[in-house]
Amino acid sequence: MSHGYRLEHEMRRIVTLALCGAVLIVGAVLSSSGGVRSDLGRGPGSAHGGTARVAHAQLMAVGCSAVSRGLNGPLQTSLNASDIAHQCGPEWVNQGNYLSSVSCVSATDCVAVGNVDRLSGEPQTLVESWTGGAWSVAPSPSPGIASFLTGVSCTNADACVAVGSYYTSSSELTLVESWNGSSWTVVSSPNEQAASGLSSVSCTTSTSCGAVGFYSYNAYNYDQPQTLAESWNGMTWSVVPSPSPGNANYLQGVSCSKATDCVAVGYVVNTSGIGSSLVESWNGSTWSVVPSPNVGTYQNALYGVSCASPTRCIAVGTTGDPSSPSRSLVESWNGSTWTVMTGPTTTGGGGLMGVSCTSPTTCEAVGIAVSVSDLNQTLVVSWSGGAWSVLPSPTPGALGGSLNGISCTATNHCVAVGSSPNASNKDLTLIESWDGTSWTVVPSPNVSILIPPVVGMAATPSGDGYWLVDSSGNVTPHGTAVNYGSMGGTMLNAPVTHIVATHDGKGYWLVAADGGTFAFGDAPFLGSMGGMPLNAPVVDIAPTPDGKGYWLVAADGGVFSFGDAAFAGSMGGRHLNRPVVGIAADGATGGYWLVASDGGIFSFAAPFFGSTGAIVLNQPVVSMASTSDGQGYLLSASDGGVFAYGDAAFWGSMGGKPLNAPVVGMAADYATSGYWLVASDGGVFSFGAPFLGAS
Repeated sequence: MSHGYRLEHEMRRIVTLALCGAVLIVGAVLSSSGGVRSDLGRGPGSAHGGTARVAHAQLMAVGCSAVSRGLNGPLQTSLNASDIAHQCGPEWVNQGNYLSSVSCVSATDCVAVGNVDRLSGEPQTLVESWTGGAWSVAPSPSPGIASFLTGVSCTNADACVAVGSYYTSSSELTLVESWNGSSWTVVSSPNEQAASGLSSVSCTTSTSCGAVGFYSYNAYNYDQPQTLAESWNGMTWSVVPSPSPGNANYLQGVSCSKATDCVAVGYVVNTSGIGSSLVESWNGSTWSVVPSPNVGTYQNALYGVSCASPTRCIAVGTTGDPSSPSRSLVESWNGSTWTVMTGPTTTGGGGLMGVSCTSPTTCEAVGIAVSVSDLNQTLVVSWSGGAWSVLPSPTPGALGGSLNGISCTATNHCVAVGSSPNASNKDLTLIESWDGTSWTVVPSPNVSILIPPVVGMAATPSGDGYWLVDSSGNVTPHGTAVNYGSMGGTMLNAPVTHIVATHDGKGYWLVAADGGTFAFGDAPFLGSMGGMPLNAPVVDIAPTPDGKGYWLVAADGGVFSFGDAAFAGSMGGRHLNRPVVGIAADGATGGYWLVASDGGIFSFAAPFFGSTGAIVLNQPVVSMASTSDGQGYLLSASDGGVFAYGDAAFWGSMGGKPLNAPVVGMAADYATSGYWLVASDGGVFSFGAPFLGAS
């Protein structure tokens, strides 16, 4: 059975505005068989559902052209390594990362939610958090066969609620997740009929929240949906009756200024397919419809609302007619009446998806503007009691971008979230911030799904987490390891060959075969060989003990030093029986070891403890790791054999055991003196170290 995921989820993902005049804010609906259905939601635009400019989940061969890049952007052009470009290997399935909503309690505490597509196209939840330094992915439950988070509300740094929905084989169910300061967990929530979903949530305290959405008697067609409102009293979620005045009824946004005063907005569609704005209010005991105006007689829809007080609210959305492009719709509440405000104008049409007000006369709203070249662009508009004005905002994606949600804590601090497709049409998370003067892009991670071959792994210093990386630069964290970003979805000149962690475990570097180096988290970019001629491809990277430098090593034994990494010698230009495959740093001396595929060890300002260079191996050595005190090292072979020297402890190996794929890397656990091996299919084998998951 193919499962179509309702239009309103995808609407928060791609957000395409049709220029024919009808208000169409829709996107692709993926089926489990890889097909595309664009008829499964019900939104304003036609009598039987919105049409869509659809996007496919598709296989795209990874090309090899990119730039070496640090956390804050391009750093230098990389080498066009034509001799090794064919190694870029696995095909990339277009997994999109999308952020739908954001909530900030201060300038240093924000949470954003959305979803990421699995390989099959089935989405799973995505949560990212900001603590003032960098955005990182927070593990979140993904129940069912597909899960979405579409709204989030935080009352303090240790209390957040996110809402959405998830699919089983026969129905769609509401999804509520809560954050207690350390983990996200699913909270039981009620459902109506065959399909129920929540679009937005607003909390005034940790024990008082309101959430809205809609439900239907049909799990996949959403015929004649009805409004859905639920409330949280600190113990349980319960359904609260809410009016459904139209043929099809949707609530998309909610804002509570206090526990007994909430406003929800959305739209209704009549039997002729004409959409009108919908506003409902909560007085502490009852939801009721509040009359709201419409522009023209064709299509109107509201998607976001923000109330600075019970008598001052701003709602935003879109309006349009058959003879003109879609345009932004802004309405205001003065305590007694909703009125249409003169909204911002954009050249090629546009619409607003979210709004945040810090005072009764200060609001920011975000959405999408369609350029004259028919590309989606980010849209940010501002209101300070007078006219709405458009503020310049970046659109980093090669194929445009959109902003879906915004949260402001002060007039000089706002965060907006959305997505932006790259040149490969792969959607990536988009986060922008406002400092009172300008909007800028803030680097944000994307969840990657490893596609073999996996090429390496790195561990946290505490031994309670590790990362795996594949040749396309996708990074997956396990245990407490945090996703700080990856090169997944970026066209690379050459395949990634290894990953190493910073000394505090709050960042990592990737290195590619052309010597391009990519820094994430607190890992500093200190230089690379990208764009420089190499006699042989780079195969590994090792950081200095203080994390302020690193060495790269090539297959011919050439060593390249950056930052405070001291050059102590290399095998470049010398005869080797077998190519060099790895490097490890000596934390005691500041020197390093190189290892060749025959197990030969070459020591530079580091003690020699032994090698397998004179031993016949069943399979070649592929990786090495040093002990924390620099008094030993470990070698691993592609058959999983492990060789220990110096004070390195031997805990076991996969040598002589059946493997589904060859071992390609290893990492030492400094906490236990154990180690992990990783195979090219993402399998992980633990020896004297905790198993924290595989890919």
